[in-house]
Amino acid sequence: ITKAKFHFLLHLPAFIWCFGPVILFSTEHFESFNHVFHLSSIYSNCGAPSHDTCHTFGGFDVVKHIVTGGFWCNPKTWK
Repeated sequence: ITKAKFHFLLHLPAFIWCFGPVILFSTEHFESFNHVFHLSSIYSNCGAPSHDTCHTFGGFDVVKHIVTGGFWCNPKTWK
């Protein structure tokens, strides 16, 4: 359940005039991802935060690949 953003409704007619239909500029899905990005960056050593964040998200991708049934082929046997 998401909480209603009533203040947003005040600006909605102007946004529709500038950007078109409301569905085209929905960003709530991407804004909710900011929390994940923030958590991965606050545990950085601050020496190379971009590198640390990329390393963290690379690990997330590996886990997602394995959990969804993905695998890596052996280039010698192609199995």
